[in-house]
Amino acid sequence: MAMLPRALDKVYLVYFALALLIGIFIDLQDYWPAGTLPGILKQIKDQYLEDSKDPLLTAALGGAPQMAWFDSLVFQEFIFQLPALYLIVKGILQGSRSSYIWILAYSVSSAATTIPCIYTFLVIPDADATTPVGTLALSPAQKRFLLYNYVPFIVVPLIAAVDSAMQLAEDVKLAVTARKAMEAKAK
Repeated sequence: MAMLPRALDKVYLVYFALALLIGIFIDLQDYWPAGTLPGILKQIKDQYLEDSKDPLLTAALGGAPQMAWFDSLVFQEFIFQLPALYLIVKGILQGSRSSYIWILAYSVSSAATTIPCIYTFLVIPDADATTPVGTLALSPAQKRFLLYNYVPFIVVPLIAAVDSAMQLAEDVKLAVTARKAMEAKAK
């Protein structure tokens, strides 16, 4: 069977494949066995943290107990979202309409875990020249940078969730119609 035919499925393939790679090589670096992480991947994450001052990743990496909620989201990414992303990419490439089940599940999970992150960035006070060092604050430029990096992980999944729910509803409708036809034929 060939890849799913819709143009939107091709967009999903690119998005979900990138999300899978980002998850494995960037987000989940703490789960890699010691000494196995290629230096370039560590440099990419370090550069991101330097540019963004991402308070969620910075605090979580520092082991701050108040960041347990964020650590739980990262763990959820590890145990559920990455396997779902793999199944999505595999399903799209194989042309399997059952991939819409995984797209729906992943998309709802991704959007639900990204909303608290974005909200956190929005409520953190703005930093300016008078902000004392060590105060949790972000410059408007840092907030924009963070939003540019996080918003796609809510927008695309929300679109994918609605679209995949519609695809699944169509499949259910066809299955119900076929079952009714079979039952009528059996009578």
